[in-house]
This record gives sequence, C-alpha cells and structure tokens, in this order.
Amino acid sequence: MTGDSNFIDFSRPFVDACKNIFSTMVHCTLEAKKPTIKSDNESRGDVTAVIGLSGDLEKGGKTTPYKAMLVISFPYETYFKVGSAMLGETYTSYHPDIHDLGGEIVNMIMGNAKRDLKTLGYTSNMAIPSMIEGKGHSIKYPSGTTVVLIPFESNHGPLYMELCYATES
Repeated sequence: MTGDSNFIDFSRPFVDACKNIFSTMVHCTLEAKKPTIKSDNESRGDVTAVIGLSGDLEKGGKTTPYKAMLVISFPYETYFKVGSAMLGETYTSYHPDIHDLGGEIVNMIMGNAKRDLKTLGYTSNMAIPSMIEGKGHSIKYPSGTTVVLIPFESNHGPLYMELCYATES
C-alpha cells in the first residue's frame, strides 16, 4: 500500500459503515480517533472478527486488482456490552451465544462498505468472516499490505478497526 493514493478513499466507506451499523444495530455512537499505521500483528482487543475482500479497481480506464482485509477487535468488556445491546440479554463472560456476533458485525460493515465502494469503481468479492478469541492473539495480514489502525470510542467501550489494502501490480 505504500504510497497508494486510493487508500483514503477506500477506507472512508468502512468507517462510515461501521458508524452506521453501530448506530442502527447496537444503538450507540462511535467516535473515530486518530488513525495510525500498525507496526505489529498483535490484536488490540480480546475478540476479533476478520473478513477478507478482493476485486478490481476501475479508474481512469485502467483496471487494477486489489486485496484488502477488515478487522474489528473488541476488548472483552466492550464485546459483552455490544452483545448484550444487540441480543437483549446480559453477557458478562464469553459465551457461545455471542461467539459469532463479531463476524456478523464485520459482515454487515463489509456489505454496507461494498455498496459505497462500487460507486468508487471497486468490484468486491467478500470472504467468509472468521473469529479469533483470547488475550494477546495475533492477526495474519495479507502480504504486501500496510495496516491502518482506527480506534473508536463508544458508550460500550473502545473498539478497533484495522484495515489493510494493496493494489497488485
């Protein structure tokens, strides 16, 4: 991604979709904090949802393949509160009922972002979301991508979006 001028345009639909999904499905407002380039593979949260995306960018009469990955990571406390808000139950520990919740959230974010990406010239093929749970877990990012970490604050606690993107030459 180094020097890829499309990354800012590419990332905006994900941030907007995340805010929209949390507003409508979790009934909370997200405030995005300053994004940073991530320099390690360690998750910032304890429960992480990961979904891949690939396709083509059609811009200026040129078609360029790309690959990307969306990661949403929650500290346990935030995940339990988000699960409680979405499912109308009270969760205070990791439970099978909320295991796939993060995957559903990234799926909804990706679906919303995909619609907006289409207007920017992107075709998109989504992978199936996967979940990782446990303190200090690591995430394997696609090779050749730079990862941008976007922290969010909410009334349920902090959460973290990680987005990586690279065009193939």
